[in-house]
Amino acid sequence: MVHSKILAAAVVLALAATQDPYAYSAEAPKGPTPPERENTRGLPSPEQEMPGVKILSLDQCIGLAFENNPGLQIEREKITELENDYRIASAGRYPKVTASAFYTRTNRDRVGVLPTMAYTEESLGQVKLKQLLYDGGKTRYNGRAASKATDAQRDSAEATRLDTVYAVSQAYYRVLEARELLRVGENSRSQREAFFKLTDSYQKAGKATRIESLKAEAQLLDAERSLVQAREALLISSLILKKTIGIGVSALIDIADGLPEEFAEPGDEELMLVQMYENNPDLKKSEQLKDQAVLSIDAASGAYLPEISLQGSYGYRDRDVGGSGDEWLAGVFLEWPLFEGGLTRAQVGKARARFREVEWSGKAIRDQVQVDLRQALADIRTALASIRSSKRLVEAQDEAYKAIVEFYKRGKAAYIEVLTAETDVTQAKAAYVQAVGDYQSASARLDRVMGKRYAASEKQGGLL
Repeated sequence: MVHSKILAAAVVLALAATQDPYAYSAEAPKGPTPPERENTRGLPSPEQEMPGVKILSLDQCIGLAFENNPGLQIEREKITELENDYRIASAGRYPKVTASAFYTRTNRDRVGVLPTMAYTEESLGQVKLKQLLYDGGKTRYNGRAASKATDAQRDSAEATRLDTVYAVSQAYYRVLEARELLRVGENSRSQREAFFKLTDSYQKAGKATRIESLKAEAQLLDAERSLVQAREALLISSLILKKTIGIGVSALIDIADGLPEEFAEPGDEELMLVQMYENNPDLKKSEQLKDQAVLSIDAASGAYLPEISLQGSYGYRDRDVGGSGDEWLAGVFLEWPLFEGGLTRAQVGKARARFREVEWSGKAIRDQVQVDLRQALADIRTALASIRSSKRLVEAQDEAYKAIVEFYKRGKAAYIEVLTAETDVTQAKAAYVQAVGDYQSASARLDRVMGKRYAASEKQGGLL
Protein backbone atom coordinates (compact mmCIF):
# COMPACT_ATOMS: atom_id res chain seq x y z
CA MET A 1 0.00 0.00 0.00
CA VAL A 2 2.81 2.39 0.90
CA HIS A 3 4.72 1.46 -2.24
CA SER A 4 1.68 2.23 -4.39
CA LYS A 5 1.34 5.65 -2.73
CA ILE A 6 5.01 6.38 -3.38
CA LEU A 7 4.60 5.39 -7.03
CA ALA A 8 1.48 7.50 -7.26
CA ALA A 9 3.34 10.48 -5.87
CA ALA A 10 6.07 10.04 -8.47
CA VAL A 11 3.53 9.76 -11.29
CA VAL A 12 1.75 12.90 -10.13
CA LEU A 13 5.06 14.74 -10.02
CA ALA A 14 5.76 13.64 -13.56
CA LEU A 15 2.28 14.64 -14.73
CA ALA A 16 2.61 18.00 -13.04
CA ALA A 17 5.86 18.55 -14.86
CA THR A 18 4.25 17.88 -18.26
CA GLN A 19 1.75 20.75 -18.00
CA ASP A 20 1.89 23.54 -20.63
CA PRO A 21 5.48 24.91 -20.17
CA TYR A 22 6.86 28.44 -20.21
CA ALA A 23 10.32 30.02 -19.99
CA TYR A 24 11.85 30.75 -16.61
CA SER A 25 15.16 31.49 -14.95
CA ALA A 26 17.44 28.53 -14.26
CA GLU A 27 18.23 29.84 -10.79
CA ALA A 28 16.00 28.71 -7.93
CA PRO A 29 14.78 31.47 -5.60
CA LYS A 30 17.06 32.08 -2.66
CA GLY A 31 16.03 32.63 0.93
CA PRO A 32 14.00 30.70 3.51
CA THR A 33 11.00 28.57 2.58
CA PRO A 34 7.72 30.44 3.10
CA PRO A 35 6.08 29.50 6.43
CA GLU A 36 2.93 28.23 4.76
CA ARG A 37 5.00 25.64 2.88
CA GLU A 38 7.02 24.31 5.79
CA ASN A 39 6.59 20.71 6.89
CA THR A 40 3.95 20.72 9.62
CA ARG A 41 3.38 16.95 9.87
CA GLY A 42 6.09 16.20 12.43
CA LEU A 43 8.49 14.70 9.88
CA PRO A 44 12.16 15.76 9.82
CA SER A 45 13.07 17.72 6.74
CA PRO A 46 15.37 15.89 4.36
CA GLU A 47 17.82 18.79 4.55
CA GLN A 48 17.93 19.32 8.30
CA GLU A 49 17.39 17.47 11.54
CA MET A 50 14.60 18.39 13.89
CA PRO A 51 15.46 18.70 17.57
CA GLY A 52 14.83 15.45 19.44
CA VAL A 53 14.79 13.33 16.28
CA LYS A 54 16.73 10.07 16.62
CA ILE A 55 18.65 9.07 13.53
CA LEU A 56 18.60 5.30 12.98
CA SER A 57 20.55 3.11 10.60
CA LEU A 58 19.14 -0.12 9.19
CA ASP A 59 21.22 -2.14 11.66
CA GLN A 60 19.77 -0.16 14.58
CA CYS A 61 16.23 -0.60 13.30
CA ILE A 62 16.72 -4.36 13.02
CA GLY A 63 18.23 -4.47 16.50
CA LEU A 64 15.20 -2.66 17.92
CA ALA A 65 12.88 -5.06 16.13
CA PHE A 66 14.73 -8.04 17.64
CA GLU A 67 14.23 -6.55 21.10
CA ASN A 68 10.58 -5.55 20.69
CA ASN A 69 9.10 -8.15 18.36
CA PRO A 70 6.76 -10.38 20.41
CA GLY A 71 6.81 -13.06 17.74
CA LEU A 72 10.53 -13.66 18.29
CA GLN A 73 10.04 -13.92 22.04
CA ILE A 74 7.25 -16.47 21.52
CA GLU A 75 9.47 -18.55 19.23
CA ARG A 76 12.24 -18.60 21.87
CA GLU A 77 9.81 -19.75 24.55
CA LYS A 78 8.58 -22.51 22.25
CA ILE A 79 12.15 -23.77 21.95
CA THR A 80 12.39 -23.95 25.74
CA GLU A 81 9.06 -25.75 25.86
CA LEU A 82 10.16 -28.39 23.33
CA GLU A 83 13.50 -28.88 25.04
CA ASN A 84 11.56 -29.82 28.15
CA ASP A 85 9.35 -32.10 26.07
CA TYR A 86 12.52 -33.94 25.08
CA ARG A 87 13.54 -34.31 28.72
CA ILE A 88 10.07 -35.62 29.55
CA ALA A 89 10.18 -38.17 26.73
CA SER A 90 13.69 -39.31 27.68
CA ALA A 91 12.94 -39.66 31.40
CA GLY A 92 11.77 -43.26 30.90
CA ARG A 93 15.34 -44.36 30.19
CA TYR A 94 16.35 -43.74 33.78
CA PRO A 95 15.37 -45.66 36.93
CA LYS A 96 12.24 -44.57 38.71
CA VAL A 97 12.65 -44.49 42.49
CA THR A 98 9.70 -43.87 44.81
CA ALA A 99 9.20 -43.89 48.55
CA SER A 100 5.91 -44.76 50.21
CA ALA A 101 4.51 -45.42 53.68
CA PHE A 102 1.20 -46.28 55.24
CA TYR A 103 -0.45 -47.06 58.57
CA THR A 104 -3.70 -49.07 58.89
CA ARG A 105 -5.92 -50.12 61.76
CA THR A 106 -8.71 -52.69 61.57
CA ASN A 107 -11.62 -53.28 63.97
CA ARG A 108 -11.13 -56.36 66.13
CA ASP A 109 -14.29 -58.19 65.05
CA ARG A 110 -12.72 -58.66 61.61
CA VAL A 111 -9.52 -60.20 62.93
CA GLY A 112 -9.29 -63.83 61.87
CA VAL A 113 -11.83 -63.52 59.07
CA LEU A 114 -9.00 -63.98 56.61
CA PRO A 115 -6.13 -66.38 57.34
CA THR A 116 -3.58 -63.54 57.19
CA MET A 117 -5.57 -61.09 59.30
CA ALA A 118 -4.33 -61.88 62.80
CA TYR A 119 -3.48 -58.24 63.51
CA THR A 120 -5.37 -55.00 63.96
CA GLU A 121 -2.58 -52.48 63.28
CA GLU A 122 0.01 -52.41 60.54
CA SER A 123 2.51 -49.86 59.24
CA LEU A 124 4.94 -50.05 56.32
CA GLY A 125 7.66 -47.85 54.93
CA GLN A 126 9.43 -48.84 51.74
CA VAL A 127 11.46 -47.68 48.74
CA LYS A 128 10.63 -48.98 45.25
CA LEU A 129 12.77 -48.99 42.12
CA LYS A 130 11.70 -49.65 38.55
CA GLN A 131 14.09 -49.76 35.61
CA LEU A 132 12.61 -50.10 32.15
CA LEU A 133 14.50 -52.67 30.11
CA TYR A 134 12.44 -52.80 26.93
CA ASP A 135 9.23 -51.16 25.74
CA GLY A 136 9.26 -51.76 22.01
CA GLY A 137 11.31 -48.60 21.38
CA LYS A 138 8.57 -46.22 22.52
CA THR A 139 10.76 -44.26 24.92
CA ARG A 140 13.74 -44.11 22.57
CA TYR A 141 11.74 -43.05 19.53
CA ASN A 142 9.65 -40.54 21.49
CA GLY A 143 12.85 -38.94 22.79
CA ARG A 144 14.35 -38.68 19.31
CA ALA A 145 11.07 -37.32 17.93
CA ALA A 146 11.03 -34.65 20.64
CA SER A 147 14.62 -33.76 19.75
CA LYS A 148 13.65 -33.35 16.09
CA ALA A 149 10.72 -31.16 17.14
CA THR A 150 13.13 -28.93 19.07
CA ASP A 151 15.42 -28.64 16.03
CA ALA A 152 12.42 -27.82 13.86
CA GLN A 153 11.40 -25.10 16.29
CA ARG A 154 14.90 -23.62 16.16
CA ASP A 155 14.57 -23.43 12.38
CA SER A 156 11.15 -21.87 12.83
CA ALA A 157 12.65 -19.25 15.15
CA GLU A 158 15.35 -18.54 12.57
CA ALA A 159 12.66 -18.15 9.90
CA THR A 160 10.82 -15.67 12.12
CA ARG A 161 14.07 -13.83 12.71
CA LEU A 162 14.73 -13.58 8.97
CA ASP A 163 11.13 -12.51 8.39
CA THR A 164 11.72 -9.70 10.88
CA VAL A 165 14.90 -8.63 9.08
CA TYR A 166 13.04 -8.67 5.78
CA ALA A 167 10.05 -6.72 7.10
CA VAL A 168 12.27 -4.06 8.70
CA SER A 169 14.42 -3.81 5.57
CA GLN A 170 11.34 -3.37 3.39
CA ALA A 171 9.91 -0.67 5.65
CA TYR A 172 13.29 1.07 5.91
CA TYR A 173 13.80 1.13 2.14
CA ARG A 174 10.28 2.47 1.58
CA VAL A 175 11.05 5.38 3.90
CA LEU A 176 14.29 6.01 2.02
CA GLU A 177 12.50 5.88 -1.32
CA ALA A 178 9.71 8.17 -0.13
CA ARG A 179 12.24 10.65 1.27
CA GLU A 180 14.19 10.77 -1.99
CA LEU A 181 11.00 11.22 -4.02
CA LEU A 182 10.06 14.05 -1.67
CA ARG A 183 13.36 15.75 -2.45
CA VAL A 184 12.70 15.36 -6.17
CA GLY A 185 9.29 16.95 -5.63
CA GLU A 186 10.72 19.84 -3.62
CA ASN A 187 13.27 20.55 -6.33
CA SER A 188 10.53 20.49 -8.96
CA ARG A 189 8.39 22.86 -6.88
CA SER A 190 11.32 25.27 -6.46
CA GLN A 191 11.83 25.42 -10.22
CA ARG A 192 8.14 26.04 -10.84
CA GLU A 193 8.11 28.70 -8.16
CA ALA A 194 11.01 30.43 -9.89
CA PHE A 195 9.19 30.18 -13.19
CA PHE A 196 5.99 31.64 -11.70
CA LYS A 197 7.90 34.58 -10.22
CA LEU A 198 9.60 35.18 -13.55
CA THR A 199 6.36 35.14 -15.56
CA ASP A 200 4.69 37.32 -12.94
CA SER A 201 7.47 39.91 -13.20
CA TYR A 202 7.36 39.67 -17.02
CA GLN A 203 3.62 40.31 -16.97
CA LYS A 204 4.05 43.38 -14.82
CA ALA A 205 6.73 44.59 -17.21
CA GLY A 206 4.52 43.89 -20.20
CA LYS A 207 6.74 41.08 -21.53
CA ALA A 208 4.25 38.25 -20.93
CA THR A 209 0.51 37.83 -21.05
CA ARG A 210 -1.76 37.22 -18.06
CA ILE A 211 -2.53 33.74 -19.39
CA GLU A 212 1.15 32.80 -19.14
CA SER A 213 1.23 33.96 -15.51
CA LEU A 214 -1.99 32.12 -14.65
CA LYS A 215 -0.74 28.88 -16.20
CA ALA A 216 2.54 29.20 -14.38
CA GLU A 217 0.64 29.66 -11.12
CA ALA A 218 -1.53 26.63 -11.89
CA GLN A 219 1.61 24.56 -12.47
CA LEU A 220 3.02 25.72 -9.15
CA LEU A 221 -0.19 24.79 -7.31
CA ASP A 222 -0.22 21.38 -8.97
CA ALA A 223 3.38 20.86 -7.89
CA GLU A 224 2.30 21.77 -4.34
CA ARG A 225 -0.42 19.13 -4.53
CA SER A 226 2.10 16.55 -5.70
CA LEU A 227 4.40 17.55 -2.88
CA VAL A 228 1.64 17.07 -0.29
CA GLN A 229 1.04 13.56 -1.64
CA ALA A 230 4.77 12.80 -1.44
CA ARG A 231 4.87 14.02 2.17
CA GLU A 232 1.90 11.85 3.06
CA ALA A 233 3.63 8.83 1.51
CA LEU A 234 6.72 9.59 3.62
CA LEU A 235 4.60 9.99 6.74
CA ILE A 236 2.81 6.68 6.23
CA SER A 237 6.01 4.79 5.42
CA SER A 238 7.63 6.25 8.55
CA LEU A 239 4.69 5.13 10.69
CA ILE A 240 4.94 1.62 9.26
CA LEU A 241 8.67 1.53 10.00
CA LYS A 242 8.09 2.61 13.62
CA LYS A 243 5.35 0.02 14.01
CA THR A 244 7.56 -2.68 12.52
CA ILE A 245 10.48 -2.03 14.89
CA GLY A 246 8.11 -1.66 17.85
CA ILE A 247 9.11 1.76 19.20
CA GLY A 248 5.67 3.38 19.06
CA VAL A 249 4.26 5.49 16.26
CA SER A 250 4.73 8.72 18.25
CA ALA A 251 8.53 8.39 18.35
CA LEU A 252 10.53 10.96 16.36
CA ILE A 253 13.00 9.15 14.11
CA ASP A 254 14.68 9.55 10.78
CA ILE A 255 16.82 7.17 8.76
CA ALA A 256 20.54 7.63 8.41
CA ASP A 257 21.27 6.11 5.02
CA GLY A 258 21.03 7.55 1.54
CA LEU A 259 20.79 5.96 -1.88
CA PRO A 260 23.63 3.50 -2.53
CA GLU A 261 26.11 4.18 -5.30
CA GLU A 262 27.12 0.60 -6.11
CA PHE A 263 24.87 -2.32 -6.98
CA ALA A 264 26.05 -5.93 -7.03
CA GLU A 265 25.01 -8.35 -9.72
CA PRO A 266 23.35 -11.60 -8.62
CA GLY A 267 25.52 -14.71 -8.62
CA ASP A 268 25.16 -17.98 -10.49
CA GLU A 269 21.57 -19.17 -10.20
CA GLU A 270 22.38 -22.88 -9.90
CA LEU A 271 24.90 -22.23 -7.13
CA MET A 272 22.41 -20.01 -5.32
CA LEU A 273 19.80 -22.78 -5.64
CA VAL A 274 22.15 -25.23 -3.90
CA GLN A 275 22.91 -22.70 -1.15
CA MET A 276 19.21 -22.05 -0.67
CA TYR A 277 18.50 -25.77 -0.15
CA GLU A 278 21.21 -25.84 2.50
CA ASN A 279 20.32 -22.65 4.38
CA ASN A 280 16.64 -21.86 3.92
CA PRO A 281 15.07 -22.31 7.40
CA ASP A 282 11.66 -23.24 5.98
CA LEU A 283 13.15 -26.17 4.09
CA LYS A 284 15.24 -27.22 7.08
CA LYS A 285 12.19 -27.09 9.33
CA SER A 286 10.23 -29.20 6.84
CA GLU A 287 12.94 -31.88 6.86
CA GLN A 288 13.07 -31.90 10.66
CA LEU A 289 9.30 -32.32 10.88
CA LYS A 290 9.45 -35.15 8.36
CA ASP A 291 12.06 -36.98 10.46
CA GLN A 292 9.96 -36.37 13.56
CA ALA A 293 6.91 -37.89 11.86
CA VAL A 294 8.87 -41.05 10.95
CA LEU A 295 10.06 -41.42 14.55
CA SER A 296 6.52 -40.89 15.82
CA ILE A 297 5.35 -43.82 13.68
CA ASP A 298 8.05 -46.02 15.21
CA ALA A 299 7.13 -44.88 18.71
CA ALA A 300 3.44 -45.60 18.17
CA SER A 301 4.22 -49.03 16.69
CA GLY A 302 6.18 -49.93 19.84
CA ALA A 303 2.90 -50.37 21.70
CA TYR A 304 2.40 -53.66 19.81
CA LEU A 305 5.40 -55.13 21.70
CA PRO A 306 5.72 -56.15 25.36
CA GLU A 307 7.22 -54.03 28.09
CA ILE A 308 9.93 -55.60 30.24
CA SER A 309 11.15 -53.98 33.43
CA LEU A 310 13.28 -54.75 36.45
CA GLN A 311 11.52 -53.91 39.73
CA GLY A 312 12.51 -54.14 43.36
CA SER A 313 11.52 -52.81 46.74
CA TYR A 314 12.91 -52.68 50.27
CA GLY A 315 10.94 -51.73 53.38
CA TYR A 316 10.17 -52.14 57.04
CA ARG A 317 6.82 -53.58 58.18
CA ASP A 318 5.42 -53.45 61.73
CA ARG A 319 2.31 -55.28 63.04
CA ASP A 320 0.81 -55.47 66.49
CA VAL A 321 0.63 -59.27 66.09
CA GLY A 322 3.56 -61.08 64.55
CA GLY A 323 6.18 -58.47 65.25
CA SER A 324 8.12 -56.38 62.79
CA GLY A 325 11.06 -56.67 60.41
CA ASP A 326 12.69 -55.81 57.11
CA GLU A 327 11.37 -57.11 53.79
CA TRP A 328 12.43 -56.87 50.16
CA LEU A 329 11.31 -57.94 46.73
CA ALA A 330 13.10 -58.11 43.37
CA GLY A 331 12.15 -59.49 39.99
CA VAL A 332 11.72 -59.07 36.24
CA PHE A 333 8.23 -58.14 35.07
CA LEU A 334 6.69 -58.44 31.61
CA GLU A 335 3.53 -56.69 30.50
CA TRP A 336 2.02 -57.24 27.05
CA PRO A 337 -1.27 -55.57 26.13
CA LEU A 338 -3.36 -58.03 24.11
CA PHE A 339 -6.43 -55.88 23.45
CA GLU A 340 -7.02 -52.15 23.95
CA GLY A 341 -10.01 -51.50 21.77
CA GLY A 342 -7.93 -50.54 18.73
CA LEU A 343 -6.01 -47.81 20.56
CA THR A 344 -2.55 -48.70 19.22
CA ARG A 345 -3.82 -49.16 15.68
CA ALA A 346 -5.45 -45.72 15.76
CA GLN A 347 -2.28 -44.11 17.13
CA VAL A 348 -0.16 -45.66 14.36
CA GLY A 349 -2.69 -44.57 11.72
CA LYS A 350 -2.64 -41.04 13.07
CA ALA A 351 1.17 -40.93 12.99
CA ARG A 352 1.26 -42.17 9.39
CA ALA A 353 -1.31 -39.56 8.31
CA ARG A 354 0.82 -36.91 9.98
CA PHE A 355 3.84 -38.13 8.01
CA ARG A 356 1.97 -37.86 4.70
CA GLU A 357 0.75 -34.40 5.66
CA VAL A 358 4.29 -33.21 6.41
CA GLU A 359 5.58 -34.82 3.22
CA TRP A 360 3.07 -32.96 1.02
CA SER A 361 3.70 -29.73 2.92
CA GLY A 362 7.45 -30.10 2.37
CA LYS A 363 6.94 -30.57 -1.36
CA ALA A 364 4.84 -27.40 -1.52
CA ILE A 365 7.47 -25.44 0.44
CA ARG A 366 10.26 -26.70 -1.81
CA ASP A 367 8.40 -25.60 -4.93
CA GLN A 368 7.52 -22.24 -3.40
CA VAL A 369 11.05 -21.31 -2.37
CA GLN A 370 12.28 -22.12 -5.89
CA VAL A 371 9.67 -19.75 -7.30
CA ASP A 372 10.58 -17.12 -4.70
CA LEU A 373 14.28 -17.39 -5.57
CA ARG A 374 13.74 -16.99 -9.28
CA GLN A 375 11.27 -14.16 -8.71
CA ALA A 376 13.75 -12.30 -6.51
CA LEU A 377 16.54 -12.77 -9.06
CA ALA A 378 14.27 -11.59 -11.87
CA ASP A 379 13.29 -8.51 -9.87
CA ILE A 380 16.96 -7.74 -9.14
CA ARG A 381 17.97 -8.07 -12.79
CA THR A 382 15.05 -5.88 -13.87
CA ALA A 383 15.90 -3.28 -11.23
CA LEU A 384 19.57 -3.26 -12.26
CA ALA A 385 18.59 -2.67 -15.87
CA SER A 386 16.31 0.18 -14.79
CA ILE A 387 19.06 1.66 -12.60
CA ARG A 388 21.56 1.65 -15.47
CA SER A 389 19.14 3.18 -17.94
CA SER A 390 17.65 5.77 -15.58
CA LYS A 391 21.07 6.78 -14.23
CA ARG A 392 22.37 7.39 -17.73
CA LEU A 393 19.13 9.17 -18.57
CA VAL A 394 19.52 11.47 -15.55
CA GLU A 395 23.02 12.40 -16.70
CA ALA A 396 21.86 12.99 -20.27
CA GLN A 397 18.78 15.00 -19.29
CA ASP A 398 20.79 17.07 -16.81
CA GLU A 399 23.32 17.98 -19.49
CA ALA A 400 20.51 18.77 -21.94
CA TYR A 401 18.80 20.94 -19.33
CA LYS A 402 21.93 22.98 -18.67
CA ALA A 403 22.52 23.46 -22.39
CA ILE A 404 18.92 24.58 -23.01
CA VAL A 405 19.16 27.08 -20.16
CA GLU A 406 22.30 28.59 -21.66
CA PHE A 407 20.64 28.79 -25.06
CA TYR A 408 17.60 30.43 -23.47
CA LYS A 409 19.75 33.07 -21.78
CA ARG A 410 21.21 33.92 -25.18
CA GLY A 411 17.78 34.07 -26.78
CA LYS A 412 18.35 30.97 -28.88
CA ALA A 413 15.79 28.70 -27.17
CA ALA A 414 12.13 29.12 -26.30
CA TYR A 415 10.82 28.87 -22.77
CA ILE A 416 8.88 25.73 -23.67
CA GLU A 417 12.15 23.93 -24.41
CA VAL A 418 13.56 24.86 -20.99
CA LEU A 419 10.58 23.58 -19.05
CA THR A 420 10.41 20.44 -21.18
CA ALA A 421 14.03 19.74 -20.32
CA GLU A 422 13.31 20.33 -16.64
CA THR A 423 10.37 17.93 -16.86
CA ASP A 424 12.58 15.25 -18.36
CA VAL A 425 15.13 15.66 -15.56
CA THR A 426 12.41 15.30 -12.91
CA GLN A 427 11.00 12.17 -14.51
CA ALA A 428 14.44 10.61 -14.88
CA LYS A 429 15.34 11.29 -11.23
CA ALA A 430 12.05 9.82 -10.01
CA ALA A 431 12.58 6.72 -12.16
CA TYR A 432 16.09 6.29 -10.76
CA VAL A 433 14.86 6.52 -7.16
CA GLN A 434 12.15 3.95 -7.81
CA ALA A 435 14.60 1.60 -9.54
CA VAL A 436 16.98 1.78 -6.56
CA GLY A 437 14.08 1.12 -4.18
CA ASP A 438 13.03 -1.91 -6.24
CA TYR A 439 16.60 -3.22 -6.18
CA GLN A 440 16.90 -2.87 -2.41
CA SER A 441 13.56 -4.56 -1.79
CA ALA A 442 14.36 -7.42 -4.16
CA SER A 443 17.79 -7.88 -2.54
CA ALA A 444 16.20 -8.09 0.92
CA ARG A 445 13.74 -10.66 -0.42
CA LEU A 446 16.61 -12.68 -1.91
CA ASP A 447 18.43 -12.68 1.44
CA ARG A 448 15.28 -14.04 3.09
CA VAL A 449 14.81 -16.81 0.52
CA MET A 450 18.48 -17.77 0.67
CA GLY A 451 18.31 -18.04 4.45
CA LYS A 452 21.13 -15.53 4.79
CA ARG A 453 21.92 -15.02 8.46
CA TYR A 454 21.87 -11.38 9.45
CA ALA A 455 24.94 -9.80 11.02
CA ALA A 456 25.21 -6.15 12.00
CA SER A 457 28.49 -5.81 10.11
CA GLU A 458 26.87 -6.81 6.83
CA LYS A 459 25.26 -4.42 4.42
CA GLN A 460 21.65 -5.37 4.08
CA GLY A 461 19.92 -4.99 0.76
CA GLY A 462 23.08 -5.87 -1.16
CA LEU A 463 24.21 -9.15 -2.61
CA LEU A 464 27.27 -10.09 -0.59
